[in-house]
Amino acid sequence: MKRRTFILASGAWAALACTRVAAQSLQALRRIAFLLPSTREFSKPQLDAFTARLKELGYAEGRDIAIEKRWADGSIERLPALARELLALKPEVILAPTSAVAAAFKKETSTVPVVFIAVANPDGLGFVASLARPGGNMTGLAFRGQSMTAKLIEMVRETLPAARRIALLDIEGNPNADKFRSFYLEGFAALGFEVDFVAVKQAEEFERAFARITTRKAEVLYVTPYPLFVSHARKLGELSMQARLPMVGPRRAFTDAGGLLSYDNDLKEDYRGAAVFVHKILNGARPADLPVEQPDRFHLAVNMRSAKALGIKIPQSVLLRADEVIE
Repeated sequence: MKRRTFILASGAWAALACTRVAAQSLQALRRIAFLLPSTREFSKPQLDAFTARLKELGYAEGRDIAIEKRWADGSIERLPALARELLALKPEVILAPTSAVAAAFKKETSTVPVVFIAVANPDGLGFVASLARPGGNMTGLAFRGQSMTAKLIEMVRETLPAARRIALLDIEGNPNADKFRSFYLEGFAALGFEVDFVAVKQAEEFERAFARITTRKAEVLYVTPYPLFVSHARKLGELSMQARLPMVGPRRAFTDAGGLLSYDNDLKEDYRGAAVFVHKILNGARPADLPVEQPDRFHLAVNMRSAKALGIKIPQSVLLRADEVIE
């Protein structure tokens, strides 16, 4: 064999060997699927917290694990197709932030482990048999929606003692809407509020929703923590200020956008906690045997700029409980 031919042949074999090694390495990576209901921008801090915790646990993306990510950009209608797309990649474990994402995966698989994040009432929604003994392919971190909403509305009542009509901005087409609505009706009625549910599918419907809200003379706007609303919190804040309507909700993004009060758990801590669940499952634990965890750290934010603009006096009893006051 001529020297030039030998060199070319050797190079070809080397390239082929490298390709095979790369392919084998890719196959060896533990595959994790992450369906994020909001936008890349909103989810970045939480994703960073998740990957940082995995790194602390000994996993490096590209070396030990491959994280397949998809974003729904706040559209609940895109979730089923994205869930099927991720399942086709045959992940070892799936991350499902919010009840809508968990519901999409529940319809598609009963075998692939699913770790949900910030899901309210997962036992009541049928994702787990109980918090202590999940019993199926799902477990994760619950969102204490009932207690958090109750505390937030108590503070709304303290701040606006004369208010009676509250508009609740909801998602049209939410498969769990009936269960959540009965809870909201009971909780708000206990504090003397009449609830007007206003549902939308997309951000383009916000103006129409606000026209209805103002026509019905709502005195407070409660925004539910769905990704569509969190992703477009700035627009909701602008519309609420134009309508001179105090906006409250269980996500910090709402007060950053001009809302009056927000009371929520620390999402970054939830995502770090989800990484621990993933670690346990990759090491052989079954979701059925991993109890659901609930957050114990909460954050009350008060937007004094919005309060002054709307002529609302925040009582001292609320200010003393605030973790953050936006001046």
